[in-house]
Amino acid sequence: MTSKCKSVLLLCYAITLGGYGQTGGIPDDPFHQFSESGQIVHVLPPPAAVHIPDDKQPLFAPVSNGAAVYRASYGLGKLRDHGGPEISGAGFQAVYWNSSVAHSISASLGYSTIGSQIDAFVTHFPDGHNWDNSSTDDYEIIQQYGSRGPIANALTNFPYSVDRQATLSTISDAQIQTYLAGLFTRGVLSPSSSTIYGVYFPPGMQVRLGSAASCTSFCGYHSHFAYQIFTIKYAVFPYPNCSGCSLSGLSVADMLTIISSHEIRESVTDSLGTAWYDLLGYEADDKCAWHHLYQMSKGGFWVQPEYSNGGASSNSGFTATYPGPGCVVPNR
Repeated sequence: MTSKCKSVLLLCYAITLGGYGQTGGIPDDPFHQFSESGQIVHVLPPPAAVHIPDDKQPLFAPVSNGAAVYRASYGLGKLRDHGGPEISGAGFQAVYWNSSVAHSISASLGYSTIGSQIDAFVTHFPDGHNWDNSSTDDYEIIQQYGSRGPIANALTNFPYSVDRQATLSTISDAQIQTYLAGLFTRGVLSPSSSTIYGVYFPPGMQVRLGSAASCTSFCGYHSHFAYQIFTIKYAVFPYPNCSGCSLSGLSVADMLTIISSHEIRESVTDSLGTAWYDLLGYEADDKCAWHHLYQMSKGGFWVQPEYSNGGASSNSGFTATYPGPGCVVPNR
């Protein structure tokens, strides 16, 4: 099936269901799964689950003198503002289930452990300047979507936490929410509605999301839940050493920075699933998943492109003209 035909079929599904929304959904769409409570959850499917036989877009981006814009691989049309909140001044805190993931030596780029490489990636992901089409605008490209509150040009990197939980065979999304709530209650973590809590799981531990499972149905996802007066945003990162979520030549840590770039940016631009997505319900990073992967100029970390609507925008408190529409690889 061609990507064009797939888009038409998905559009028919969306029209039949009355459009995408928190209680709607698109059947047989690998980017949307359902939690145990029936809530739609945006996931990053394994590459093989979304690549089609006649897919001509490359997995890795060629070197380009200047910002490159590639057509979106998924979804339909530009992102639309549906009125929900973004995270204005976001932070990120990595939470490692146990030391077997935090201290894993499946790292690269000179880092000794996964924990140290993820920590450095989160520090280098933003460049601390408003988007200006520079070679380090890997994170700031999302400032064009700061319509309800200005998206900051920084991402606060809170010290990561390494727990001592036993490696289980499986864990459900509901159990992950309970786990995070327990960390807040015990004072291990401080609850905040503007922090994205990234939970990284060790090898051999499968994550279940409703009827879907990690490595076969997804490589990561982001979601939210209520805790006291806070709306907690979190992202889930199963250990990507399985065939479904690994790519030849890349380390586990490389795969985790690619998946983390996807989930962090989507958590900011569509924190509750009610803000920025296209006609078929695809979020910004969904539209560019598993194509034109590239290494950041700042630190060499592997990430995926971000979808840009393109054109002039005054969101996030300043006016700029963004490249696009399409998937943007910054000037390298």
